[in-house]
Amino acid sequence: MLEVHDLSVDFSGKIAVRNTGLTVQSGESFGLVGESGSGKSTILRTIMGLNRSWSGTIRIDGLDIRKTPRKQLARLVQMVFQDPYSSLHPRYVIGQQVAEPMRINGLPNPEKRTAELLEFVGLGGPRFQFRFPHELSGGQRQRVAIARALALSPKLLLLDEPTSALDVSIQAEILNLLNRLRKELGLTFVIVSHDLAVISYMCERLMVMRNAEPVETLTREQLRAREIADDYTRALIAAA
Repeated sequence: MLEVHDLSVDFSGKIAVRNTGLTVQSGESFGLVGESGSGKSTILRTIMGLNRSWSGTIRIDGLDIRKTPRKQLARLVQMVFQDPYSSLHPRYVIGQQVAEPMRINGLPNPEKRTAELLEFVGLGGPRFQFRFPHELSGGQRQRVAIARALALSPKLLLLDEPTSALDVSIQAEILNLLNRLRKELGLTFVIVSHDLAVISYMCERLMVMRNAEPVETLTREQLRAREIADDYTRALIAAA
């Protein structure tokens, strides 16, 4: 589903990602972990097309993202951002925000599909469709962001710290929702998190990053059994 080869990202002379590669199979959940500034979120944003200055190759479902029209890519990959307080438009009601991608892409019956998606993420009924983001809790906003990301029925979801801005009591609800969606919709996930417990729960494999470069790739079983080759990964786990 996702192939990244020799990816490097440069921001005005500052290297954010250097010679990084990863492969994610269809239906898999793959994690990216590492300290702040190691390049994790930059990888997601580059896959999503939000960074312009990069080199290497990125393919989603076999399509080179440099050669694929933006609207076609939007039907393949969507992103859920870290902060549900800033990722939703404060002056649009929830129903408008979920329906907008469908209207832009000319999909039929966006209002009906919006109601179905909100029901699917646990926000069913008109009482949510006509609320503004400030009228919802953090967990409810993140559910709206997930529904919006599903509006175009993508195959790949990029999740950038999807629970870190939420109360601990709500985090498990969102993670369980994501696991259910992946199973029922056959989605592929790439998840960035600083929380190794989240990655261990959500992901079959993970890549550890440091200073813009990959350190090592582990399976969930290797992480839990502490079968680790690199000293930095051991220190990261000890710190967690």
